[in-house]
Amino acid sequence: MENGEKKAIAEELARTIMRFKKLDGPHISFKGVKRSEFFLLATLAYNSPPDSQGIKISDLSAKMDITPPAVTHMINSLEEMGLVMRLADSSDRRVVLVSLTTKGEEVVKKIQEEFLDKLIGLVEFLGEKDSKEFIRLLSLNLAYHKEMCRQNIDE
Repeated sequence: MENGEKKAIAEELARTIMRFKKLDGPHISFKGVKRSEFFLLATLAYNSPPDSQGIKISDLSAKMDITPPAVTHMINSLEEMGLVMRLADSSDRRVVLVSLTTKGEEVVKKIQEEFLDKLIGLVEFLGEKDSKEFIRLLSLNLAYHKEMCRQNIDE
């Protein structure tokens, strides 16, 4: 494949990817929870060890790859909605931990169920063969991007 052909395909890929952003609209939300806030809720749900009091803001920041002030801003909003709560760490009262409330857990579960329903619809639309091919291509895409990240770190 020649460079001109590679560039044309890459440009078509970029246009196709950008069309997905237009589908969502600029301020998509789930049950009144912004997309970024949902990712914080999901990060809490998946990374809170059983029987723990919660996660430190700095740990959330690292896991989400965003700044601690950005995490704090989202926590403030989610706390107002009753989806998260802050607690002082019992072993070090200077440390603030964040955890999901029961309502927060219910919201995460509901959004995950709705998302899975949409993916089931996509699988039905694509069919088994194309769905498996789509998964294969997304996995290759992920592997490519992970490798690019590793190369950037090594440079």
